[in-house]
Amino acid sequence: MQTVFDLQNLYKSYFSRNPINIPTSGTEVMQDFKNLSPSKNKNRGEIFTSTKGIDFNKTGAYGQDIWFPVEFRINGSDSLTIDACTIAVNLSKTVIRTAVSERKGTVKEMFSIDDYKFTIRGFLIDKNRKVPEADIDKLKMIFETDQPVTMHGGYPEIFLKESTRVAVTSLEFQEVQGKVHWIRPFSLTCESDFIADVKDLEVPKKNANTN
Repeated sequence: MQTVFDLQNLYKSYFSRNPINIPTSGTEVMQDFKNLSPSKNKNRGEIFTSTKGIDFNKTGAYGQDIWFPVEFRINGSDSLTIDACTIAVNLSKTVIRTAVSERKGTVKEMFSIDDYKFTIRGFLIDKNRKVPEADIDKLKMIFETDQPVTMHGGYPEIFLKESTRVAVTSLEFQEVQGKVHWIRPFSLTCESDFIADVKDLEVPKKNANTN
């Protein structure tokens, strides 16, 4: 007997929010996309890749399309792939504002671009209907490790062009009540980690002029 569950309803139940959903048919909004979006079944099973040659989607065990899966690796070896998730990306920068006498507004100068922040909300699902203990342990290890952690996938790597290395800053396993035991919700935040060591910022000293 196969159990059918709605991941979108589960998402709303655990995270108290709905992921943005682009309608597929029957609405006025869809009219703006009718010449841009393929039909629902036309490209089913087709794998789309980014300009870097990384897959945006994959085909699941039951033939369904899985979009924007994400994979974490510890030191390039131990890995965990998460299929049922959403990825939010936050970009910000530090701007210096200087007031100008007797003028409206300020003069703005970009000082630096902050780390890219990723918020991943999703579910760890065990296909054998057991508590996904192994995946929970891997995710916990990804948070606790002092080894380099990298994040991979066609979507996140659009932003991680210099390096796929990230620093996991928080991990939460939401409380669960009266739901299936083989689906565990979680939320995770991480930041890009382009600068591996402070010494990488050191400017080489010029040879002193002895003349």
